[in-house]
Amino acid sequence: MWHEHLTDNKFISMIYTSVPPLNDVRIERIAISHEGDHVRIGFDMPFYADKPPRKWVERGYTTTFIEIDFSDIKEVGLKSNNNTYRGNIDIKTDSKGDFIVNITGEVEAQIKAGAGLIQTVSGY
Repeated sequence: MWHEHLTDNKFISMIYTSVPPLNDVRIERIAISHEGDHVRIGFDMPFYADKPPRKWVERGYTTTFIEIDFSDIKEVGLKSNNNTYRGNIDIKTDSKGDFIVNITGEVEAQIKAGAGLIQTVSGY
């Protein structure tokens, strides 16, 4: 599954009985920083956590938001003809352990990175 090779993936596994594939997600951001050596992708999960933290329930949250940081960037490609970003996010590792990220849909992106980290899991 997409989250298994990412660092700090424990919390996402705790709030979903089965972590869903990233199909037709709303992509909030794709940010390139640190002179191109860092890419952050922020998106809404395709459906809300089935085991959310108590404070999310108490606050009436209905959406799970994830931010993933990729570093040691080897390749980046980005294309969009629309100002609405929805798409499928596919995250795999190759034989060398590099992350291969492909985003397809209203925005298209390809990222090859040496490291991947789930930076944020939050609700709103």
